[in-house]
Amino acid sequence: MTFSAQYRAGAFPTGTVPQSGVLTFTTDDLAHALFTTGRAPGDRAHYGVASVWEFIHRTSLIPAYVRRTPGGRLTRSRLALDLDRSEKIALSYALGQAMTAIFCSQNLSVRFLMHVDRYAARFGVRFSSRKRADLFGQDVGGRWVVAEAKGRSNSMESALANVLQAQKQSIVSIGGFPPTLAVGCVASFPPNTRVLRVDAFDPEPREPELISVAVDIDRFIVACYEPFLAAIEFGEPDRGPEHEAGEDTDLEVARLDSVRTRIGLVEDIAVRVRRAREGEVTGLADSVFRVLERRTNSSVLADGTLVETDWATELEVPDRDTDELEDQFF
Repeated sequence: MTFSAQYRAGAFPTGTVPQSGVLTFTTDDLAHALFTTGRAPGDRAHYGVASVWEFIHRTSLIPAYVRRTPGGRLTRSRLALDLDRSEKIALSYALGQAMTAIFCSQNLSVRFLMHVDRYAARFGVRFSSRKRADLFGQDVGGRWVVAEAKGRSNSMESALANVLQAQKQSIVSIGGFPPTLAVGCVASFPPNTRVLRVDAFDPEPREPELISVAVDIDRFIVACYEPFLAAIEFGEPDRGPEHEAGEDTDLEVARLDSVRTRIGLVEDIAVRVRRAREGEVTGLADSVFRVLERRTNSSVLADGTLVETDWATELEVPDRDTDELEDQFF
């Protein structure tokens, strides 16, 4: 199932991102983005299956609170509209993170994006300030990107751009290198349309409190994939329709029946990350990048993972006044 959402982009370097456009993404893309931007680590030795339960919680936001208009726009369910203020804030924040990941993937070729706190919690990184960007990751060229994500139940307030500007520029180096871009991204539901819109910014720098993130690229890759391994090991092994059709697949796949979801990872990556969990960390990133360069399986995402959901019925239930929504870009 496919969604579309209009975005507006401001102050990016010339030729980087069009000033406006449409993000087109699937339910699976949204579930993947919610999973990868979550904060819970996937290190089962220390946290059990906490990351899997966070995945179930975060992805369950979609069938509970997200609906699709007849023309494909993303709007909210009646249940979402009836949440109290604190619950709406949490939902908006999660959607803001997910849409930031989708924006960065589609417009900036970022294939690895995670919450800064997930890496920090996994490897004991300490910061001098809590006023820092939420997300960081690498694009396909190995360049670092920093992103601050926000979500709003109504329109984005005009002052929010200044807040984003300070927070997104708080990280000045990652592993000794300055980020190529520092993006501020807001997902909102303007009252006049009631469908999702994304605003992204890359304004001129100011003088925020500056933070350097000590990142080892091999450990970064470990933190990216551990939640997927945790989910695969938690779920039921699934050979899936690919094997039933006689196709030779290179994926490890598991079913999470409680949320009608399949989670997978390219087998060579899964094997190598497990070795890293046992202590063989050095060289992990290079190994993963080589696997991704030669991947031929069209069903996997750019990071070599698979997320498949079965929520079509829930997302098209007209329990919000979707028939009154104008399906046009604004």
